[in-house]
Amino acid sequence: MAKVRGLIFCALFIAIFAVLSLVQIPVGSVPITLETLVVQVCAGLLGPWYGALTFVLLIVLDLIGLPLIGGHAGPSLMLGPTAGYIWGWPFCALFAGLAIARVRPGSRGEIAKLIAILFVLGDLVCYIPGVLWLRHVVPSLHPWGSALAGGVWPFLPGDFVKSVLAAVIVARVRRVYPTERLLRGARYAAESSAAES
Repeated sequence: MAKVRGLIFCALFIAIFAVLSLVQIPVGSVPITLETLVVQVCAGLLGPWYGALTFVLLIVLDLIGLPLIGGHAGPSLMLGPTAGYIWGWPFCALFAGLAIARVRPGSRGEIAKLIAILFVLGDLVCYIPGVLWLRHVVPSLHPWGSALAGGVWPFLPGDFVKSVLAAVIVARVRRVYPTERLLRGARYAAESSAAES
């Protein structure tokens, strides 16, 4: 049952992602989007494995023709200028989810810890393959200074704001619905009640 619930939540986050990815502000070769906000919230709520699985499935579904990433689909998207960032999403979800699992809901400094984790592991990680691929694909961005100016620096302030927002969402939801409760449902509730009695 937990696997079924996990896949249902993966599908839910893919749907949310598909809608929010349509909100784009063009900035050179890489637009400003809400996509990494969904990556961060998904990692925080579904944990590392289902969080990463969500974005592996998203990439596979987009590759076979479902326009889930900014309304676009197909191999051309996965080889275009923003492909490296897309490939990084499963790793962001995995690493951020692993780190967030070590932060107890409601603990002291929870929000600050979540912001740091989500910004570094849930966001900045995708810049590594993102900038490397962007530099490879766009000739005008081949110098490292141009690649960083075109694919990193303009996005960092907005990314930090998204990390703060994601941290607040994750903290509030986890206090009521921890990852285990989301994935296991009634079984988790029954086991929790038995442990308390």
